[in-house]
Amino acid sequence: MQATARIDSIAAGGAGVARVDGLVVFTPRTAPGDLVEISYVKRDRLGHGRLTRVVETSADRVAPRCRHYDGDRCGGCQLQHLAAPAQREAKRRIVADALARIARRTVDVPPVIPSPVDWEYRNKLTLTMRWGGGEWRAGMHGWDDVNRVFALRECPITHPRVVDGWRAVLREQAYLPRVDELRGAVRLAGDALAFVLEGAPRWPRAHDFTSRTPEFGVVRWIDAEGRHHDLRDTGSDRPAASFEQVNPGMAERLHADVVDAVRSAGSRTVVDCYAGDGATALRLDEAGIRVTAIELDGEASAHASRRLSASSLAVCARVEAVLPRYLPADAVILNPPRTGVDAEVCAALEGGGGARPRLVAYVSCNPATLARDLTRLPSYRMTQVQPYDMFPQTAHVETLCLLAPEG
Repeated sequence: MQATARIDSIAAGGAGVARVDGLVVFTPRTAPGDLVEISYVKRDRLGHGRLTRVVETSADRVAPRCRHYDGDRCGGCQLQHLAAPAQREAKRRIVADALARIARRTVDVPPVIPSPVDWEYRNKLTLTMRWGGGEWRAGMHGWDDVNRVFALRECPITHPRVVDGWRAVLREQAYLPRVDELRGAVRLAGDALAFVLEGAPRWPRAHDFTSRTPEFGVVRWIDAEGRHHDLRDTGSDRPAASFEQVNPGMAERLHADVVDAVRSAGSRTVVDCYAGDGATALRLDEAGIRVTAIELDGEASAHASRRLSASSLAVCARVEAVLPRYLPADAVILNPPRTGVDAEVCAALEGGGGARPRLVAYVSCNPATLARDLTRLPSYRMTQVQPYDMFPQTAHVETLCLLAPEG
């Protein structure tokens, strides 16, 4: 079906929202205020559109900086066609909508805190690698076809050294294992580059590859069975699969705000759930707060354990399996993956009586699962919510939500 429609807003995921004869239609690559011609199909009482032509251009629309954004319909970014202020307003509304619609909690969501930089902020770039035509093609998936992978030539949101690292990988691609598909990640931690390759049952020329890529201080191979092989490690103090945020400048602000919130609440004992490699736990520990840092990844948990003082503890376990054991505590930090927290975690926090912390600091990268989890915490009220633009040019938004027990 075809229609001409005005775009009202941006939905979670980055598509523009329009209404056509009462039907809500989601159309990627559109901007609020655009008048557009679209083709669309109806599925599950919703419309899914494709932009045909912009009839009237929104004042918020800008030319995308990356050649792949329109040229290859790259799925890595969703909002490069929006000016930065419009991106942040869209994200603020996404958070507010999730809290109101899913959590049934009406709150004035403040403006999104801008990233220190809008470009070249990513310190990690993960690409799909496919063999074909006698060479490796390393790139991203198209937003409109997840099975299609195009060859990445540039990535303006990624640090140039990381992009150069990928050029080094492809320069020495003759020494990579010969299978149909691999997955690789180049990460910059401080001044050191790391390369992690996933896939293939064997890598016969791994050491040839390593010897020809001195750019990398760390080279790790995770084989088809999930076994880790450290091919080079020049003494980096951080795990190769680091849990640090991909935008270090914005992560620094968020970590500082979490620490300030915990300290302002007068907390002396804290449980840091999904603690990663202990970045936040260490700051609290150094402030004289006794921290229990719970993390499932063994390498990250061991890294946290080495840095924490004797008064604090790193626990390698599933949060839902062990959290009740370390309650009561003055404060609990939740920093889960996009899937949110397990229902048993919320049940432990709802335990009642002395088990309830005075503060729950929930750091979310998915407003929908944050809102869902808030419905599982009915005895807590929101005292503050603050979104952060951790991922400029994308539709993703990081949110800090502070909770306190009712009454």
